Amino acid sequence: MRNLKIKRVSKEDFWGIYYVKRDLGEKWDSYYSTIDALRPLFELETFARTVTGFYLNICGDFDSVRVSYFVDESDVRTVLSMFTEFFRDNGFVEVKESSPPKSYVVAGSYGGEEFEERIRNFLVLETLIGLDLIETDLLHSRCLFATYRWQVRRALLPIQDHFKRAFERCSLTWNSLSEEQRRQFFVDFEERPDPQQVDWGHLMVNLVLGADWFDELRDPHFFAPGKPMTIAQINQLVRPLGFQIPPDWRP
Repeated sequence: MRNLKIKRVSKEDFWGIYYVKRDLGEKWDSYYSTIDALRPLFELETFARTVTGFYLNICGDFDSVRVSYFVDESDVRTVLSMFTEFFRDNGFVEVKESSPPKSYVVAGSYGGEEFEERIRNFLVLETLIGLDLIETDLLHSRCLFATYRWQVRRALLPIQDHFKRAFERCSLTWNSLSEEQRRQFFVDFEERPDPQQVDWGHLMVNLVLGADWFDELRDPHFFAPGKPMTIAQINQLVRPLGFQIPPDWRP
């Protein structure tokens, strides 16, 4: 997918959401197939002109995509028509009732309104990078985030060392960023204003890996330095997700 232009999302932009599925296959195969089928939407001229930002998550029975988007109030009708036409013409099924664009505090569960503009722009950026990773090397990218969660984050190791090589190899978006933007991305990735909530990086883990371990992340002891898991141990955790990490895998 070509490099999408990164725009700043205002905290005043309206927020809307669709829950869609394209493929009728099983769980993660359907999820990643749906992501691929959505890519032409993100390259439409109307999308580029009217949508100020968007982010994706897995939903349904691990087989569907939640498409969240931001739009200026003046462009709401145009955007709704664009989504309706694209989904209709490309065989998408809405698996849950959509939420029309409205004023909404995305950061409500991730630190509160003071973090609103910051988390909106992090969500847009992590999605664009995540889409690049999924398209370029899906298996490597899923391994990257599983090992991040259970080795790097578990032991509180530097995350830049873990992600840098893969981001540079697989993401046009990442390579277009300034050093300051890259630094801020990693700061945001590790952000966790509410100790009872997950870290912001959870949102990208969820997108690329297609899952995260929410219950474990809610345990305050998870974010205390712990012993990194072995690849064999992590493979036990990811087996239900339909893949395995090669024994000699490196980020």
